[in-house]
Amino acid sequence: MRSHLLFQDKASILDYFNKHGLLVSPKALDIILARSLGDMIPRLISEDIVSAGYVDEKTVKSILIGKTSTPSENFEVYIPDVRVRSSVDDFRNHFVSKYTKLKKIISTSSSMRGSTDIRSVKKTSGEVKFVGMVSTVEKTKNGHKRIVVEDLEDSVSVILMKSKNLADELILQDEVIGIVGNVSTGQGEAVIFANEIIRPDIPFRMIDETSREPVYVASISDIHVGSKTFRRDDFRKMISWIKSSSDEAQNLKYLVLSGDVVDGIGVYPSQEDDLEIMNPFEQYAKLGEYLSEIPEDITVFVMPGNHDSVRLAEPQPVFSQKIAQSLGRNVTLLPNPSTLHLEGKNVLVYHGMSLNDMVELVPGANFETIGKAIEEILKRRHLAPKYGGKTPLIPSPVDYHVIEEVPDIFITGHVHSHALGNYRGVRYVNSSTWQSQTEYQKMMNFSPNPSRLTMFDLNSRTTIVKKFGVD
Repeated sequence: MRSHLLFQDKASILDYFNKHGLLVSPKALDIILARSLGDMIPRLISEDIVSAGYVDEKTVKSILIGKTSTPSENFEVYIPDVRVRSSVDDFRNHFVSKYTKLKKIISTSSSMRGSTDIRSVKKTSGEVKFVGMVSTVEKTKNGHKRIVVEDLEDSVSVILMKSKNLADELILQDEVIGIVGNVSTGQGEAVIFANEIIRPDIPFRMIDETSREPVYVASISDIHVGSKTFRRDDFRKMISWIKSSSDEAQNLKYLVLSGDVVDGIGVYPSQEDDLEIMNPFEQYAKLGEYLSEIPEDITVFVMPGNHDSVRLAEPQPVFSQKIAQSLGRNVTLLPNPSTLHLEGKNVLVYHGMSLNDMVELVPGANFETIGKAIEEILKRRHLAPKYGGKTPLIPSPVDYHVIEEVPDIFITGHVHSHALGNYRGVRYVNSSTWQSQTEYQKMMNFSPNPSRLTMFDLNSRTTIVKKFGVD
Protein backbone atom coordinates (compact mmCIF):
# COMPACT_ATOMS: atom_id res chain seq x y z
CA MET A 1 0.00 0.00 0.00
CA ARG A 2 2.80 2.42 0.83
CA SER A 3 4.16 2.23 -2.76
CA HIS A 4 0.77 3.14 -4.18
CA LEU A 5 0.60 6.16 -1.88
CA LEU A 6 4.07 7.25 -2.91
CA PHE A 7 3.38 6.84 -6.65
CA GLN A 8 -0.24 7.78 -7.06
CA ASP A 9 0.12 10.53 -9.65
CA LYS A 10 2.24 11.48 -12.67
CA ALA A 11 4.26 14.11 -10.82
CA SER A 12 5.38 11.77 -8.04
CA ILE A 13 6.40 9.08 -10.54
CA LEU A 14 8.42 11.50 -12.67
CA ASP A 15 10.05 12.97 -9.57
CA TYR A 16 11.10 9.48 -8.40
CA PHE A 17 12.69 8.56 -11.72
CA ASN A 18 14.34 11.98 -12.00
CA LYS A 19 16.02 11.52 -8.61
CA HIS A 20 17.52 8.28 -9.93
CA GLY A 21 18.81 9.99 -13.08
CA LEU A 22 16.32 8.25 -15.38
CA LEU A 23 14.01 9.38 -18.15
CA VAL A 24 10.61 7.72 -18.55
CA SER A 25 8.78 7.57 -21.87
CA PRO A 26 5.19 8.90 -21.98
CA LYS A 27 3.80 5.50 -22.97
CA ALA A 28 5.59 3.74 -20.12
CA LEU A 29 4.16 6.32 -17.75
CA ASP A 30 0.66 5.74 -19.13
CA ILE A 31 0.94 1.99 -18.48
CA ILE A 32 2.06 2.52 -14.89
CA LEU A 33 -0.79 4.95 -14.19
CA ALA A 34 -3.50 2.98 -16.00
CA ARG A 35 -2.67 -0.28 -14.24
CA SER A 36 -1.91 1.14 -10.77
CA LEU A 37 1.55 -0.36 -10.88
CA GLY A 38 3.10 1.83 -8.22
CA ASP A 39 4.28 -1.23 -6.30
CA MET A 40 6.53 -2.29 -9.19
CA ILE A 41 8.27 1.06 -9.71
CA PRO A 42 11.20 0.34 -7.33
CA ARG A 43 11.84 -2.86 -9.33
CA LEU A 44 12.51 -0.69 -12.37
CA ILE A 45 15.53 0.89 -10.65
CA SER A 46 17.90 -1.92 -11.57
CA GLU A 47 21.43 -2.13 -12.96
CA ASP A 48 20.03 -2.77 -16.44
CA ILE A 49 17.80 0.29 -16.42
CA VAL A 50 20.37 2.63 -14.87
CA SER A 51 22.90 1.66 -17.57
CA ALA A 52 20.29 2.36 -20.27
CA GLY A 53 19.37 5.75 -18.77
CA TYR A 54 15.63 5.57 -19.35
CA VAL A 55 12.49 3.52 -18.72
CA ASP A 56 10.37 2.63 -21.74
CA GLU A 57 7.17 0.67 -22.23
CA LYS A 58 9.08 -2.42 -23.37
CA THR A 59 10.75 -2.57 -19.95
CA VAL A 60 7.51 -1.99 -18.06
CA LYS A 61 5.68 -4.69 -19.99
CA SER A 62 8.53 -7.18 -19.58
CA ILE A 63 8.38 -6.73 -15.80
CA LEU A 64 4.60 -6.86 -15.94
CA ILE A 65 4.81 -10.31 -17.57
CA GLY A 66 7.14 -11.49 -14.82
CA LYS A 67 4.81 -10.01 -12.18
CA THR A 68 1.63 -11.61 -13.44
CA SER A 69 3.08 -14.84 -14.93
CA THR A 70 0.18 -14.65 -17.37
CA PRO A 71 1.48 -13.28 -20.66
CA SER A 72 -1.94 -13.74 -22.27
CA GLU A 73 -3.25 -10.74 -20.35
CA ASN A 74 -4.36 -9.05 -23.58
CA PHE A 75 -2.06 -6.06 -23.50
CA GLU A 76 -0.43 -5.08 -26.76
CA VAL A 77 3.32 -5.55 -26.96
CA TYR A 78 5.28 -3.88 -29.73
CA ILE A 79 8.51 -2.09 -30.55
CA PRO A 80 8.53 1.00 -28.33
CA ASP A 81 8.95 4.48 -29.72
CA VAL A 82 11.92 5.24 -27.49
CA ARG A 83 12.77 8.92 -27.30
CA VAL A 84 15.69 9.96 -25.14
CA ARG A 85 15.36 13.59 -24.17
CA SER A 86 18.03 15.54 -26.05
CA SER A 87 18.79 19.20 -26.46
CA VAL A 88 19.49 21.11 -29.65
CA ASP A 89 23.15 21.18 -28.61
CA ASP A 90 23.21 17.38 -28.36
CA PHE A 91 22.05 17.06 -31.96
CA ARG A 92 24.45 19.73 -33.18
CA ASN A 93 27.40 18.10 -31.40
CA HIS A 94 26.50 14.73 -32.89
CA PHE A 95 26.40 16.06 -36.44
CA VAL A 96 29.57 18.10 -35.87
CA SER A 97 31.33 14.90 -34.76
CA LYS A 98 30.14 13.07 -37.87
CA TYR A 99 31.09 15.95 -40.18
CA THR A 100 34.51 16.50 -38.61
CA LYS A 101 35.52 12.84 -38.69
CA LEU A 102 34.42 12.27 -42.28
CA LYS A 103 35.83 15.58 -43.50
CA LYS A 104 39.22 14.51 -42.15
CA ILE A 105 39.04 11.28 -44.18
CA ILE A 106 37.82 12.98 -47.37
CA SER A 107 40.44 15.72 -47.13
CA THR A 108 43.24 13.14 -47.41
CA SER A 109 42.16 12.42 -51.00
CA SER A 110 44.51 13.87 -53.61
CA SER A 111 41.44 15.20 -55.44
CA MET A 112 40.62 17.41 -52.45
CA ARG A 113 43.95 19.17 -52.03
CA GLY A 114 43.39 22.88 -51.63
CA SER A 115 39.80 22.49 -50.39
CA THR A 116 38.28 25.31 -48.40
CA ASP A 117 35.08 26.15 -46.50
CA ILE A 118 31.74 26.98 -48.11
CA ARG A 119 31.75 30.64 -47.08
CA SER A 120 35.03 31.15 -48.94
CA VAL A 121 33.82 29.07 -51.89
CA LYS A 122 30.84 31.38 -52.42
CA LYS A 123 33.20 34.35 -52.80
CA THR A 124 35.46 32.58 -55.30
CA SER A 125 35.36 32.11 -59.06
CA GLY A 126 36.57 29.16 -61.10
CA GLU A 127 37.09 25.68 -59.74
CA VAL A 128 36.47 25.08 -56.05
CA LYS A 129 36.77 22.17 -53.62
CA PHE A 130 34.96 21.78 -50.32
CA VAL A 131 33.43 19.22 -47.94
CA GLY A 132 29.90 19.36 -46.61
CA MET A 133 26.96 17.40 -45.25
CA VAL A 134 23.96 16.93 -47.53
CA SER A 135 20.78 18.50 -46.12
CA THR A 136 18.49 18.44 -49.19
CA VAL A 137 18.22 16.24 -52.28
CA GLU A 138 15.76 16.92 -55.11
CA LYS A 139 15.32 16.44 -58.86
CA THR A 140 15.03 19.49 -61.11
CA LYS A 141 12.51 19.89 -63.92
CA ASN A 142 15.25 19.21 -66.45
CA GLY A 143 16.26 15.92 -64.86
CA HIS A 144 19.32 17.21 -63.06
CA LYS A 145 19.79 16.81 -59.32
CA ARG A 146 20.00 19.71 -56.88
CA ILE A 147 21.46 19.19 -53.44
CA VAL A 148 22.12 21.59 -50.58
CA VAL A 149 25.42 21.00 -48.81
CA GLU A 150 26.40 22.63 -45.53
CA ASP A 151 29.46 22.86 -43.31
CA LEU A 152 29.79 24.31 -39.80
CA GLU A 153 29.20 27.90 -40.92
CA ASP A 154 27.33 28.09 -44.23
CA SER A 155 25.49 26.19 -46.98
CA VAL A 156 25.37 26.20 -50.77
CA SER A 157 23.34 24.68 -53.60
CA VAL A 158 25.09 22.16 -55.82
CA ILE A 159 23.81 21.05 -59.24
CA LEU A 160 24.59 17.51 -60.44
CA MET A 161 24.25 17.56 -64.22
CA LYS A 162 22.92 14.76 -66.41
CA SER A 163 25.57 15.52 -68.99
CA LYS A 164 28.30 14.69 -66.47
CA ASN A 165 26.58 11.46 -65.37
CA LEU A 166 26.07 12.83 -61.88
CA ALA A 167 22.28 13.22 -61.82
CA ASP A 168 21.78 9.51 -61.17
CA GLU A 169 24.37 9.41 -58.41
CA LEU A 170 22.89 8.04 -55.17
CA ILE A 171 23.02 10.95 -52.72
CA LEU A 172 21.69 10.35 -49.23
CA GLN A 173 20.50 13.03 -46.88
CA ASP A 174 23.01 13.52 -44.02
CA GLU A 175 25.94 11.90 -45.80
CA VAL A 176 29.22 13.79 -45.91
CA ILE A 177 30.79 14.32 -49.34
CA GLY A 178 33.49 16.32 -51.07
CA ILE A 179 32.59 18.46 -54.08
CA VAL A 180 34.86 19.53 -56.92
CA GLY A 181 33.07 22.03 -59.14
CA ASN A 182 32.73 25.52 -60.59
CA VAL A 183 31.02 28.52 -59.04
CA SER A 184 28.21 30.29 -60.89
CA THR A 185 26.81 33.61 -59.66
CA GLY A 186 24.56 34.27 -62.63
CA GLN A 187 21.40 34.53 -60.52
CA GLY A 188 22.97 36.53 -57.71
CA GLU A 189 23.44 33.72 -55.20
CA ALA A 190 26.38 31.38 -55.70
CA VAL A 191 25.58 27.93 -57.09
CA ILE A 192 28.12 25.16 -57.60
CA PHE A 193 28.03 23.01 -60.74
CA ALA A 194 29.72 19.79 -59.67
CA ASN A 195 32.39 18.10 -61.76
CA GLU A 196 33.15 15.33 -59.27
CA ILE A 197 31.81 13.89 -56.02
CA ILE A 198 34.41 12.63 -53.54
CA ARG A 199 33.39 10.19 -50.82
CA PRO A 200 35.35 9.01 -47.78
CA ASP A 201 35.21 5.47 -49.24
CA ILE A 202 37.47 2.51 -48.59
CA PRO A 203 40.91 2.70 -50.22
CA PHE A 204 41.70 -0.14 -52.63
CA ARG A 205 44.05 -2.72 -51.19
CA MET A 206 45.00 -6.36 -51.50
CA ILE A 207 44.23 -8.89 -48.80
CA ASP A 208 47.45 -10.03 -47.14
CA GLU A 209 48.45 -13.65 -47.73
CA THR A 210 50.88 -15.24 -45.29
CA SER A 211 52.43 -18.66 -44.91
CA ARG A 212 51.25 -18.88 -41.30
CA GLU A 213 48.76 -21.47 -40.10
CA PRO A 214 45.10 -20.43 -40.50
CA VAL A 215 43.49 -18.52 -37.64
CA TYR A 216 39.74 -18.30 -38.11
CA VAL A 217 37.23 -15.79 -36.81
CA ALA A 218 33.69 -17.16 -37.21
CA SER A 219 30.47 -15.20 -37.40
CA ILE A 220 26.86 -15.99 -36.53
CA SER A 221 23.96 -13.67 -35.80
CA ASP A 222 20.25 -13.50 -34.93
CA ILE A 223 20.14 -16.71 -32.92
CA HIS A 224 16.83 -15.88 -31.21
CA VAL A 225 17.09 -18.33 -28.32
CA GLY A 226 13.70 -18.48 -26.64
CA SER A 227 11.69 -18.39 -29.87
CA LYS A 228 9.65 -21.40 -30.93
CA THR A 229 11.36 -21.06 -34.32
CA PHE A 230 14.92 -21.16 -32.90
CA ARG A 231 16.73 -23.93 -34.82
CA ARG A 232 17.98 -25.72 -31.74
CA ASP A 233 19.14 -28.91 -33.48
CA ASP A 234 21.16 -26.97 -36.08
CA PHE A 235 22.75 -24.87 -33.36
CA ARG A 236 23.77 -27.99 -31.45
CA LYS A 237 25.25 -29.48 -34.62
CA MET A 238 27.35 -26.36 -35.03
CA ILE A 239 28.65 -26.55 -31.47
CA SER A 240 29.44 -30.25 -31.91
CA TRP A 241 31.43 -29.39 -35.03
CA ILE A 242 33.32 -26.62 -33.20
CA LYS A 243 34.29 -29.21 -30.58
CA SER A 244 35.43 -31.68 -33.24
CA SER A 245 38.99 -32.58 -34.17
CA SER A 246 38.76 -31.33 -37.77
CA ASP A 247 41.57 -29.02 -38.88
CA GLU A 248 39.18 -26.14 -39.55
CA ALA A 249 37.56 -26.43 -36.13
CA GLN A 250 40.95 -26.69 -34.44
CA ASN A 251 42.05 -23.44 -36.09
CA LEU A 252 38.94 -21.55 -34.97
CA LYS A 253 40.04 -19.02 -32.34
CA TYR A 254 37.29 -16.39 -32.31
CA LEU A 255 33.48 -16.61 -32.51
CA VAL A 256 31.34 -13.48 -32.97
CA LEU A 257 27.62 -13.35 -32.14
CA SER A 258 26.49 -10.07 -33.71
CA GLY A 259 23.19 -9.37 -31.98
CA ASP A 260 19.65 -10.67 -31.41
CA VAL A 261 21.18 -13.54 -29.48
CA VAL A 262 17.81 -14.12 -27.78
CA ASP A 263 14.28 -13.38 -28.94
CA GLY A 264 13.47 -11.09 -26.02
CA ILE A 265 9.96 -10.02 -25.09
CA GLY A 266 7.80 -7.08 -26.16
CA VAL A 267 9.57 -6.53 -29.46
CA TYR A 268 6.54 -6.91 -31.75
CA PRO A 269 2.76 -7.44 -31.36
CA SER A 270 1.74 -10.69 -29.65
CA GLN A 271 5.31 -11.92 -29.49
CA GLU A 272 4.44 -13.98 -26.42
CA ASP A 273 2.55 -16.38 -28.72
CA ASP A 274 5.83 -17.14 -30.53
CA LEU A 275 7.95 -17.75 -27.43
CA GLU A 276 9.09 -21.03 -25.97
CA ILE A 277 10.86 -19.27 -23.07
CA MET A 278 8.91 -16.30 -21.73
CA ASN A 279 11.49 -14.72 -19.41
CA PRO A 280 14.38 -12.92 -21.18
CA PHE A 281 16.84 -13.77 -18.38
CA GLU A 282 15.98 -17.44 -18.80
CA GLN A 283 16.59 -17.03 -22.54
CA TYR A 284 20.11 -15.72 -21.82
CA ALA A 285 20.69 -18.53 -19.34
CA LYS A 286 19.78 -21.08 -22.02
CA LEU A 287 22.15 -19.40 -24.48
CA GLY A 288 24.81 -19.54 -21.77
CA GLU A 289 24.33 -23.31 -21.54
CA TYR A 290 25.12 -23.64 -25.24
CA LEU A 291 28.10 -21.30 -25.08
CA SER A 292 29.55 -23.18 -22.08
CA GLU A 293 30.17 -26.14 -24.41
CA ILE A 294 32.48 -24.12 -26.66
CA PRO A 295 36.15 -24.92 -25.93
CA GLU A 296 37.81 -22.40 -23.60
CA ASP A 297 40.59 -21.61 -26.09
CA ILE A 298 37.96 -19.97 -28.36
CA THR A 299 37.14 -16.38 -27.46
CA VAL A 300 33.42 -15.72 -27.81
CA PHE A 301 32.27 -12.13 -28.48
CA VAL A 302 28.61 -11.28 -27.85
CA MET A 303 26.95 -8.08 -29.07
CA PRO A 304 23.35 -6.89 -28.51
CA GLY A 305 20.75 -6.25 -31.21
CA ASN A 306 17.24 -4.83 -31.29
CA HIS A 307 15.73 -7.97 -29.66
CA ASP A 308 18.14 -7.89 -26.73
CA SER A 309 17.74 -6.49 -23.22
CA VAL A 310 19.56 -3.20 -23.69
CA ARG A 311 18.30 0.13 -24.95
CA LEU A 312 16.96 0.01 -28.50
CA ALA A 313 18.68 3.20 -29.65
CA GLU A 314 22.21 2.94 -31.04
CA PRO A 315 24.98 2.91 -30.02
CA GLN A 316 23.90 0.08 -27.74
CA PRO A 317 25.86 -0.59 -24.53
CA VAL A 318 27.21 -3.97 -23.46
CA PHE A 319 24.93 -6.34 -21.59
CA SER A 320 24.45 -5.89 -17.86
CA GLN A 321 26.51 -7.86 -15.37
CA LYS A 322 23.50 -10.04 -14.59
CA ILE A 323 23.21 -11.14 -18.23
CA ALA A 324 27.00 -11.47 -18.50
CA GLN A 325 27.01 -13.95 -15.63
CA SER A 326 24.38 -16.02 -17.45
CA LEU A 327 26.49 -16.17 -20.60
CA GLY A 328 29.59 -17.65 -18.96
CA ARG A 329 33.24 -16.89 -18.26
CA ASN A 330 34.68 -17.30 -21.76
CA VAL A 331 32.43 -14.58 -23.20
CA THR A 332 33.61 -11.06 -24.02
CA LEU A 333 30.83 -8.47 -24.21
CA LEU A 334 30.77 -5.90 -27.02
CA PRO A 335 28.78 -2.70 -27.51
CA ASN A 336 27.03 -2.23 -30.84
CA PRO A 337 28.93 -1.24 -32.98
CA SER A 338 32.49 -2.37 -32.18
CA THR A 339 35.89 -2.79 -33.82
CA LEU A 340 37.99 -5.79 -32.79
CA HIS A 341 41.72 -5.98 -33.30
CA LEU A 342 42.51 -9.66 -33.90
CA GLU A 343 45.88 -10.99 -35.05
CA GLY A 344 46.77 -7.59 -36.50
CA LYS A 345 43.46 -7.27 -38.39
CA ASN A 346 40.53 -4.87 -37.86
CA VAL A 347 37.18 -6.64 -37.58
CA LEU A 348 34.21 -4.25 -37.62
CA VAL A 349 31.06 -5.70 -36.03
CA TYR A 350 27.61 -4.10 -36.29
CA HIS A 351 24.22 -5.66 -35.68
CA GLY A 352 22.80 -3.93 -38.74
CA MET A 353 19.54 -2.10 -37.98
CA SER A 354 20.36 0.56 -40.58
CA LEU A 355 20.06 -2.09 -43.30
CA ASN A 356 16.27 -1.63 -43.02
CA ASP A 357 16.77 1.95 -44.20
CA MET A 358 19.43 1.11 -46.78
CA VAL A 359 17.33 -1.45 -48.68
CA GLU A 360 14.78 1.32 -49.28
CA LEU A 361 17.39 3.92 -50.25
CA VAL A 362 19.71 1.87 -52.47
CA PRO A 363 18.33 1.02 -55.96
CA GLY A 364 18.30 -2.71 -56.55
CA ALA A 365 18.94 -3.61 -52.91
CA ASN A 366 16.67 -5.97 -51.02
CA PHE A 367 17.05 -8.53 -48.27
CA GLU A 368 18.20 -11.19 -50.75
CA THR A 369 20.80 -8.85 -52.29
CA ILE A 370 21.80 -7.10 -49.08
CA GLY A 371 25.42 -6.90 -50.24
CA LYS A 372 24.54 -3.80 -52.31
CA ALA A 373 23.40 -1.99 -49.18
CA ILE A 374 26.47 -3.11 -47.23
CA GLU A 375 28.80 -1.76 -49.92
CA GLU A 376 27.03 1.63 -49.93
CA ILE A 377 27.60 1.78 -46.15
CA LEU A 378 31.31 1.10 -46.62
CA LYS A 379 31.52 3.65 -49.44
CA ARG A 380 30.18 6.33 -47.09
CA ARG A 381 32.28 5.16 -44.12
CA HIS A 382 29.21 5.38 -41.89
CA LEU A 383 27.07 2.58 -40.46
CA ALA A 384 23.88 4.67 -40.58
CA PRO A 385 24.44 7.30 -43.31
CA LYS A 386 20.92 8.77 -43.04
CA TYR A 387 20.06 9.95 -39.55
CA GLY A 388 16.90 8.48 -38.07
CA GLY A 389 14.48 6.65 -40.33
CA LYS A 390 14.02 3.11 -39.04
CA THR A 391 17.30 3.27 -37.12
CA PRO A 392 16.93 4.84 -33.65
CA LEU A 393 20.10 6.79 -32.90
CA ILE A 394 21.09 8.67 -29.76
CA PRO A 395 22.60 12.09 -30.55
CA SER A 396 25.73 11.54 -28.47
CA PRO A 397 28.63 14.03 -28.59
CA VAL A 398 30.70 11.43 -30.45
CA ASP A 399 29.32 9.70 -33.54
CA TYR A 400 30.34 6.07 -33.01
CA HIS A 401 28.91 4.99 -36.37
CA VAL A 402 31.70 6.64 -38.38
CA ILE A 403 34.03 3.96 -39.78
CA GLU A 404 37.31 5.63 -38.85
CA GLU A 405 39.53 2.55 -39.07
CA VAL A 406 39.43 0.73 -42.39
CA PRO A 407 38.19 -2.78 -41.58
CA ASP A 408 39.75 -5.92 -42.94
CA ILE A 409 36.50 -7.76 -42.20
CA PHE A 410 33.00 -6.32 -41.76
CA ILE A 411 30.43 -8.46 -39.92
CA THR A 412 26.77 -7.56 -39.74
CA GLY A 413 23.39 -9.29 -39.46
CA HIS A 414 19.82 -8.32 -38.52
CA VAL A 415 18.03 -9.09 -41.79
CA HIS A 416 18.43 -12.91 -41.57
CA SER A 417 19.93 -13.35 -45.02
CA HIS A 418 23.41 -14.69 -45.70
CA ALA A 419 25.58 -12.62 -48.04
CA LEU A 420 29.32 -12.75 -48.64
CA GLY A 421 31.26 -10.13 -50.53
CA ASN A 422 34.49 -8.22 -51.00
CA TYR A 423 34.47 -4.45 -51.37
CA ARG A 424 37.86 -2.95 -52.25
CA GLY A 425 39.63 -5.60 -50.20
CA VAL A 426 37.21 -5.58 -47.26
CA ARG A 427 35.64 -9.01 -46.83
CA TYR A 428 32.12 -8.71 -45.49
CA VAL A 429 29.28 -10.97 -44.41
CA ASN A 430 25.69 -10.54 -43.50
CA SER A 431 25.71 -13.35 -40.97
CA SER A 432 23.21 -16.16 -41.10
CA THR A 433 20.31 -16.46 -38.67
CA TRP A 434 19.45 -19.48 -36.51
CA GLN A 435 15.71 -18.92 -36.70
CA SER A 436 13.30 -20.41 -39.22
CA GLN A 437 11.16 -18.19 -41.40
CA THR A 438 8.79 -16.09 -39.31
CA GLU A 439 5.21 -15.17 -40.18
CA TYR A 440 6.33 -11.62 -40.90
CA GLN A 441 8.95 -12.87 -43.36
CA LYS A 442 6.34 -15.05 -45.06
CA MET A 443 4.12 -12.00 -45.45
CA MET A 444 7.08 -10.11 -46.98
CA ASN A 445 7.82 -13.09 -49.26
CA PHE A 446 11.35 -13.32 -47.85
CA SER A 447 13.06 -16.64 -47.17
CA PRO A 448 16.07 -16.39 -44.84
CA ASN A 449 19.31 -18.36 -45.21
CA PRO A 450 19.58 -20.02 -41.79
CA SER A 451 22.10 -22.16 -39.92
CA ARG A 452 25.37 -21.07 -41.51
CA LEU A 453 28.69 -20.44 -39.82
CA THR A 454 31.00 -18.08 -41.74
CA MET A 455 34.74 -18.34 -41.11
CA PHE A 456 37.41 -15.84 -42.17
CA ASP A 457 41.08 -16.74 -42.05
CA LEU A 458 42.95 -13.81 -40.53
CA ASN A 459 46.16 -14.90 -42.27
CA SER A 460 44.87 -15.28 -45.83
CA ARG A 461 41.97 -14.60 -48.20
CA THR A 462 40.27 -17.88 -47.31
CA THR A 463 36.59 -17.72 -46.36
CA ILE A 464 34.66 -20.86 -45.42
CA VAL A 465 30.91 -21.31 -44.98
CA LYS A 466 29.73 -24.30 -42.94
CA LYS A 467 26.08 -25.21 -43.32
CA PHE A 468 24.30 -27.03 -40.46
CA GLY A 469 20.71 -27.23 -41.64
CA VAL A 470 18.28 -27.24 -44.53
CA ASP A 471 16.82 -23.94 -45.76
